[in-house]
Amino acid sequence: MPNHPGLLTRSGSAALLAALLAGCAAPKPLTSTPADSPEAKQMEAEKARFRSKKEALIDKAMELNPDERDAFWKEYRQYETEWQQLNDQRYQIIRDYAAYYGRMTDAVADNLAERVLRMRQARNDLARKYYRRIKKATSAITAARFLQVEDEINLLSDLKLSSEAPLFPKGMNPAEMK
Repeated sequence: MPNHPGLLTRSGSAALLAALLAGCAAPKPLTSTPADSPEAKQMEAEKARFRSKKEALIDKAMELNPDERDAFWKEYRQYETEWQQLNDQRYQIIRDYAAYYGRMTDAVADNLAERVLRMRQARNDLARKYYRRIKKATSAITAARFLQVEDEINLLSDLKLSSEAPLFPKGMNPAEMK
């Protein structure tokens, strides 16, 4: 069986992916921060930089022919808009986790876990929806490549975020949380 390096390496985009993930730290807790605060504005600027770098990486990795380029990007931009809404939910979960970390209860842990599971399902549903739309607009091969590229980027992004977050605290005695 031939050796198959990662897709992003095959397309020569490993350095671009490293640049994409560089400086994309987990968001700071902004639970009570107004949208016009410096912290919120900084987060929005970081998300915009990430999206721009991600789009360049996808453009390079997709290797679209001129006939499918416009159709792909039309669908992809709609996908990205919906994806950002899911990411906003994800950032809120992370902010809530950070806010409650020192006073974690079973109820809070359950709430966070259930929200994560719903968000993961919504991510899969979104990928399925846009696989079908991109397949209809271009081809099954292009749509499958989209899933592959998007999945690799998201896996690496997820790994970066999860590696920076501490594990849930081990069972806490409610009497110690006062």
